[in-house]
Amino acid sequence: MMKFLGVMLLTGSLTLGLTACGGTEEEETKAPDVSEETTPQQEEAVEETATSESPSDIEEFTITATNWTFTSDKELTVKKGSKVKLTLVNEEGVHTIGNEELGFDLNANEPVEFTADTAGEFELICSTICGAMDDHEAMTITLKVTE
Repeated sequence: MMKFLGVMLLTGSLTLGLTACGGTEEEETKAPDVSEETTPQQEEAVEETATSESPSDIEEFTITATNWTFTSDKELTVKKGSKVKLTLVNEEGVHTIGNEELGFDLNANEPVEFTADTAGEFELICSTICGAMDDHEAMTITLKVTE
């Protein structure tokens, strides 16, 4: 009898345990009811995301400075309206580079970003006196902004 009661209790416990964890498979995997139509606000958010700038939308240039010479990893030419990122690396001497019209003065290893709003050729000059005046004044590189 004792054995019978033990089996009955065990069977009852298992049955109760299994039904407590129940639920149908359909209920567990059913997705919430979402309308397939989008609101104008949702469409606008998608458009903004698609047109927002990513890091790859920035024209990046590294300018290397040696005594009395600037060189760039590639030609400094961008289209008007482009985002530009300039990085200056001093390989020899201590130099900075700037342009008043574009509104920046770039220190070594401190990149500057700006939007090239105006078409034209902009002379970027060493803004730290780095030697004899003739040598220092000749230390330039040109940024071209095309239409």
